[in-house]
Amino acid sequence: MNRREFLKEAAGCAAIGALGLDRAEGQADPKTPDHTLTVISGKPRERGREYGKKFKEPIRSFFQNHVTGAFIGQAPTRDEALRYAGACARAVKEVSAVLTEEMQGIAEGSGLTLEEVTLLTSHEELYHKGVLPSVSKCTAFAAGPPHTGDGNAYVGQNWDWMQSVYGLSHMLLWKRAEGPSVLFYAYPGLWAGAGLNSAGIALCWTSGSKMGISGPRVGIPSYAFIAHLLYQETLAAAIEEARRAKHAGWFTFVLSDGQGNLANIEGTPERLAVETARGHMARVYYGSREMTGTAKDRPVSFHPQCRRMLDLLEGSKGKLDRERLQGFFGDHQSTICKHGGTLDSMLFNCTKREATVSRGPGCSGRWKTFTFSS
Repeated sequence: MNRREFLKEAAGCAAIGALGLDRAEGQADPKTPDHTLTVISGKPRERGREYGKKFKEPIRSFFQNHVTGAFIGQAPTRDEALRYAGACARAVKEVSAVLTEEMQGIAEGSGLTLEEVTLLTSHEELYHKGVLPSVSKCTAFAAGPPHTGDGNAYVGQNWDWMQSVYGLSHMLLWKRAEGPSVLFYAYPGLWAGAGLNSAGIALCWTSGSKMGISGPRVGIPSYAFIAHLLYQETLAAAIEEARRAKHAGWFTFVLSDGQGNLANIEGTPERLAVETARGHMARVYYGSREMTGTAKDRPVSFHPQCRRMLDLLEGSKGKLDRERLQGFFGDHQSTICKHGGTLDSMLFNCTKREATVSRGPGCSGRWKTFTFSS
């Protein structure tokens, strides 16, 4: 890069690092603004290009600071990593022309290559490979009738991640003519972190356990996979696409539609498991019987964070609503709320098509609501 590009890159990286330094424990840094909404529209390639241009410097800084610049241990060379990303980009194209067009547009707008954009969406796979540092993992849940008292269906999570990216998350209204529009919770270059679509399908997630598997396979990276599932019109279609598409790595997705039909989709590079339910569910790492290897006549042994969230949901069964669920995000008994690790909390109302997001952990009280007409 030339001198001007280098200075911009360095300034962006310094800004990212500084965001986490002034944050008081247990609070959302008052100097960090609440989430804002950016509207992205047009055809798939136009959407990607517009997003890439609008977030060009943050995307490039995030890629440098938290992907290639963060490699640890027995990391691949940059060329090796990009060759893997190129193979994943071809896997994306086999499943979704729309996703490919969007990612090519992001590359054009940001000045990165398609392989670099794809490698950025492989952040979760790189973490599981042991290439990126370990971080705390999130608590995700879904609740709907008959366990909600207001008749609405919800999906939510605490976003537990790297302190160095605190304050970089933003909301996107991804307006699509070819299918449902999506309200995305996003980071620079990771436009689909979690979200709610205009058909009432919401998806939140947490990491999966490595399960003794040495590394990811060539397939759709998790962050791109989230976008693909949220582009579907129905929960059944999202499940069908999850089974059809070849995913790259590890994940535990929790979904609901507006009627309160709940689904858990869990994957490793070798397997995919799907469970459906009504009422409520929660996940931290794997929780399906297949992935945990639990017989039908035995109770699943959940992670302590997950067990605590399930107890909270069960204890308010029939009375669950937005206020109670938001309160659960601030629970400190089993580290659902991690003052040193929870960057944001989010709650999607699938029935009313509303996204409510906090800056900082849920106990900070800094909640802001976004809709498709925002």
